[in-house]
Amino acid sequence: MKLAAFTDEISPDPWRAIELALEWGIPALEVRGLPGGRFPAVDDALLDEFGRRVGDAGLRVSAVSPGFFKCPYDDPAVDAGLQEGLPRACEWARRWGTDLVSVFGCRGGEGQPPPAVEALLGRMADIAAGADCRLVFENEAVCWGATGTLAAALLRQVDHPNLRLCWDPGNAARAGTARPFADEYDGLKDLVAHLHLKNFDPDTGEWSLMQEGCVDWAGQFAALQADDYDGYAVIETHLRSAPDHLPPLPGLTPLESNTKRNLDCFKSHVTRL
Repeated sequence: MKLAAFTDEISPDPWRAIELALEWGIPALEVRGLPGGRFPAVDDALLDEFGRRVGDAGLRVSAVSPGFFKCPYDDPAVDAGLQEGLPRACEWARRWGTDLVSVFGCRGGEGQPPPAVEALLGRMADIAAGADCRLVFENEAVCWGATGTLAAALLRQVDHPNLRLCWDPGNAARAGTARPFADEYDGLKDLVAHLHLKNFDPDTGEWSLMQEGCVDWAGQFAALQADDYDGYAVIETHLRSAPDHLPPLPGLTPLESNTKRNLDCFKSHVTRL
């Protein structure tokens, strides 16, 4: 598998994130939050500069995360996202050398998603395919497809060749799955094209370091390697304050320290990069 990290999970300053990625040996960066807003709703000049600096550093862009579509499926923002946002995200993804765009399944509830959600996912996938991009659907606690099992069922129902799964065991844990690995993995592993790395502590209801939450990352990484997973594994720490028992590392902020510790956890379990 290939390693990446979200720039804004290393530092809110993308230039600092590039610097630390080089120092820590992270070869690729995922793009979400940038100064002035969330990708791609920022100035072209900033996007140009970001791409230039990433290239000058010898790094790659693993994927882009524009945050579409976390609103209800009938929200007016959906049309704007389809007509303007998603095409713009795909355009910049291709400029930066990636074809992966992550999306969500609209703010949801219990039970079977409405047919409109399935239709919307199909439209998203069609738009991305027309722009020579691939969509990865991220399971997210507040959206339809919250757990791995629910996300896999939704993707199989949509059944679009350009729509795959961004598997996020931490999000599945936050949505209520006690053991994302191994309880859910076997039922979705054939759909996984992207992977987000974080952990969750159900006792506190808070994000945690990868080695301390309820997700069995050692087991998950072993299974992914056994299955010859060759996509990206992307560090998405989410834990912005220092745990009480682990002060920040010298010279690093709490977020930077937590991401560095998650990087070390990843490297301790993954033997083939």
